[in-house]
Amino acid sequence: MIWFVMTNNRVIEQIKERIDIVELIGAKVQLRKAGRSLVGFCPFHANTRTPAFTVYPDSQSYHCFGCKASGTVFDFVMKSEGIEFREALELLALRTGIELVPRTTQDEVRDHLRERLVEINNAAARFFHHMLLRSPRGEDARAYVAKRQINDWAQESFQLGYSPDERTLLFNYLTTKQQYQADEVVAAGLAIQRDDGSYYDRFRGRVIFPIRNVKGHIIAFGGRAMGDVQPKYLNSPQTLLFDKSSVLYGLDMARDAIRQHDAVVIVEGYVDVIALHQHDFRNVVAPLGTALTAEHVQAIKKLTKNIYLALDADGAGIRATLKGLQTLSDNLDAQLVPVPTAQGVLTWSRSIDAQIRIIELPEGQDPDELLAADPTQWPILVANALPAMDFYMLMLTRDLDMQNLSDKRTALDRLAPLVLQISNQLEQTHYIQRLATMLSIDETMLRRELRRLAPNTIDRRTGTHQRPQPVPKPAANTNEAIPKTTSLSGRSHQAAEFLVMSLLQYAEVRDHVQTKIDEDLAAHPTVNELIHNDIETLFGDDDELRAIWRARVEFGHDGDLLTWFTTLPELLRQRAELIGSVIQLPKEYLVTSEAQECATILQRDVAKQWNQRLTRQLSDNDSAEMVDQLLQRIADVQQYLNRLMTPRRSSTFEDLHARHVN
Repeated sequence: MIWFVMTNNRVIEQIKERIDIVELIGAKVQLRKAGRSLVGFCPFHANTRTPAFTVYPDSQSYHCFGCKASGTVFDFVMKSEGIEFREALELLALRTGIELVPRTTQDEVRDHLRERLVEINNAAARFFHHMLLRSPRGEDARAYVAKRQINDWAQESFQLGYSPDERTLLFNYLTTKQQYQADEVVAAGLAIQRDDGSYYDRFRGRVIFPIRNVKGHIIAFGGRAMGDVQPKYLNSPQTLLFDKSSVLYGLDMARDAIRQHDAVVIVEGYVDVIALHQHDFRNVVAPLGTALTAEHVQAIKKLTKNIYLALDADGAGIRATLKGLQTLSDNLDAQLVPVPTAQGVLTWSRSIDAQIRIIELPEGQDPDELLAADPTQWPILVANALPAMDFYMLMLTRDLDMQNLSDKRTALDRLAPLVLQISNQLEQTHYIQRLATMLSIDETMLRRELRRLAPNTIDRRTGTHQRPQPVPKPAANTNEAIPKTTSLSGRSHQAAEFLVMSLLQYAEVRDHVQTKIDEDLAAHPTVNELIHNDIETLFGDDDELRAIWRARVEFGHDGDLLTWFTTLPELLRQRAELIGSVIQLPKEYLVTSEAQECATILQRDVAKQWNQRLTRQLSDNDSAEMVDQLLQRIADVQQYLNRLMTPRRSSTFEDLHARHVN
């Protein structure tokens, strides 16, 4: 957690891109859908009859028609927390994991180069587009576009182009007629420099698909070879503007339609996107020759929670679909939900707050080929899209013979982990019944086998169960068996260092943090039997931080800080000095709120470690009584975690919801 004054517009834009204003405001204001917007009662003035506060997902902004408050995520945080822009920037940077660093001359140079690269890409797009539409050189490309049935509207809207098969045609145009520097053209990914210092065009003899970011700026190009040249598709290299793992083709044109239909369809290629858009199915995007990534999911979930995958029906397409499902599952928002077990206790499951469906394409047909044959079939395929679990059951067993006992065992190993992850009891029952029918076994017997498999660890790469290694039995006194947390890293490491600095410098922070820990554990007395309520526990196995805190406690909190500092051993004094040089605490009235947030991060780490330990113990116990006890403890720890995951208003500020205007 590093606090700097200086920043730049790019960092601000990055924060805006990573934060969904609906999620941010929704944590403090109860919102409901109203068309394409959301409304609620304004947190900045008293209004209890008519919701006057409107959030606009499309523009990532808000406006109150009562008090006229409006703005972006930055304005909301500044107004709701009563802080200046710098503090709001620091809070939002922390939330998004963006490190704030001072502006340098190099940053200014890079920003200027980004602007130049956008200009160069625009000039290149105009050049390519002219070559396709009007140049005699583009005759074969025009024939290809006509063969793919891409109409005039689509050619203009997607700015399709053609790069003639000439080595320096574009390079000469950009450097001679447009006066761009050769190294700038190379930096844009449009030219390559030879060892002898000469240059040649990257794209030659290809139909060109400009790639735009969500704001509509051209950031790269994709080129489709006209003949048998390999590779068939060629993308721009990574540049200052372009990282193909984070860009979805067509998102700039699909964004409004995705919100309007509250659904997105993910297809495989450029032409699939274009064909669907020109047939007025415009909530469609495609990754750029890669599998879905976490960055793709982050962009999608801001717009909708209803996701359709429509990848090819061949083996590669099916593998891509399975990988895409896993990526979606890993990166979509989820919540812990209670699931009753056969023993009558509750365990907890991760429930994804989204609907994922698979559109089954006819074998051998891409969406554009399907549309060329019969456009009316597309909405039928979408309406009949399979839920993800149905797709898994179909694809993970299609190579198996359900009359063969060994294949039945394989099917159960593949599908049991997925059935066990279903949190909705009615839905899980449905798929258990289907699985029992598929395997031709009694449902009661299947449920017994699923209960036996449930404690096991699931290998997510293979979809099979792996039995954990035995662990030592729990000690009689569980307080003596406190598990060590793993080494602190990343956000937890920063939180621990910020917390210890806050505790050392402010007596009131110690009181507030200790009170918070006590209150959290008091609400879950059975968890209090496992987890100590002392602050030192939060520092995990960072022995130096634990020793620094213990030394302060033993010296006495009322003792002079500088005098205490001189009593520290050299190693601890060096660590404390290092932390002090990196961590700059915010204004005093913000320290308590920030320290409590850091404490929460570390409390979660401790609870998660206990959750993992109890789960391992569960897998190594055969006693029904012990199993029930461990399941109950796992449920208790999960409830405690849920408490820690629930956002709270800062105790430092007056509750804005409680204000009333006389």
